[in-house]
Amino acid sequence: MKGYLMENRVRFKIGEIEFEAEGTSELIERERNIFLNSLLPAAVDAIVRTRGEEKEPQYFETVDQSILSLSNENSSGIYFENDLSQISFVEYTKQFGNVSDQNFVLISAYFQEKKNGEKSFSSANVKQFFSSARKRIPSNTSDLLQKLAKKGYIMDDPNSEKESPKKYILTNSGIQFVDNFQAKDQRTEKPIFSGTRKTREKAVSVYSEICADDLNLKNYPEIKKLDSFKKQMLLSLFIVTNEGKGDTFSTADIQFIMTDILGLPASKSQISGVFRRNRNWFKTDSDPNNQKMLRRKLLQGAKDFAQTIIDGTAV
Repeated sequence: MKGYLMENRVRFKIGEIEFEAEGTSELIERERNIFLNSLLPAAVDAIVRTRGEEKEPQYFETVDQSILSLSNENSSGIYFENDLSQISFVEYTKQFGNVSDQNFVLISAYFQEKKNGEKSFSSANVKQFFSSARKRIPSNTSDLLQKLAKKGYIMDDPNSEKESPKKYILTNSGIQFVDNFQAKDQRTEKPIFSGTRKTREKAVSVYSEICADDLNLKNYPEIKKLDSFKKQMLLSLFIVTNEGKGDTFSTADIQFIMTDILGLPASKSQISGVFRRNRNWFKTDSDPNNQKMLRRKLLQGAKDFAQTIIDGTAV
C-alpha cells in the first residue's frame, strides 16, 4: 500500500485499486468512508470473480487504517512514502513547518535528489532553495554547509572534487534524518518559566477551628442583608470578638471569617479599603509570628458603630 498526504488531497493505492479525493477535510473523510465501506469491497469481489481467485477472509484486517487517516492534527505532517511525482518543491517543504536553516537545506536537497535525481548541490543551489520557498536567504550559506558536513549529514561530492564551486551530497545519515523528521507543532508555546515552580501554600487562619454555630448568629442581625461591605465586615468582627473567639485579625483572617465561616463575598482590596478609610477604629500591631503581617483589633469607635448596626440606627 502506498500514498501521500497533502493539505487538502489524499491518494492511496491498494494493489490495483486506487483512491484519490480532493477538497475539505470533511469531504475527503466522507469520500474515504464510502470507498472503504462500499466501493472497495465491490471492487475486490469483481477482481475475485474475474480472476477466479479465492477471497481472503482477513483481507480488510491487513489494511492499515492509521495510514488512511485524514487527521491533520495527529499527522507528523508530511507524507507516507517517497512518491513525490505530484508534489511541488514549495508544497513539499511547506509541510515541514517552520524549520531551522540547516533542516531546510537537508529537506530541500532530499527533495531534489528523490524527485529530480539531482544528488549534487552547491552554495548557489542552497540560495536558490531559499529563494524558491520565499524564505530569507542566510548571509553565509558556505558556513551553513560546513556545519552540516561536521554533523555528518552531508559530504563532499566525490564526483566533483575539482569543480568550483564546491559541491555536496547527502550522506545516509542526512537521508535518514529527513525520512524520520517530525514537523514541529507550531501551536505549542514555550513555557514562561523554567525549572520547578514552587507551590505557595495558603496560610491557615487562627480562626479555622470555629464554625458559624459557635458565633450564636441568631442573636444578631442577618449579616448578608446589610447594605454595605463596611457594615458586614464590622459586624462580623464584632460578633467574633463579642463571642470570645478572638479579638485580633489579619486581612487573611477577616477574609476567612467572612467567606469560609459566614459565606459572604470578601476580597482583600475591600478589607484594606475599610482599614484605610477608618484608621482610628483599629489598633494595628505586627504579627508576632510574621513581622511582615499586620493584625488589627477593634477599638471603641468600631464597637460603637457595630452596636448601631445591631440597634438598627447605623447610617
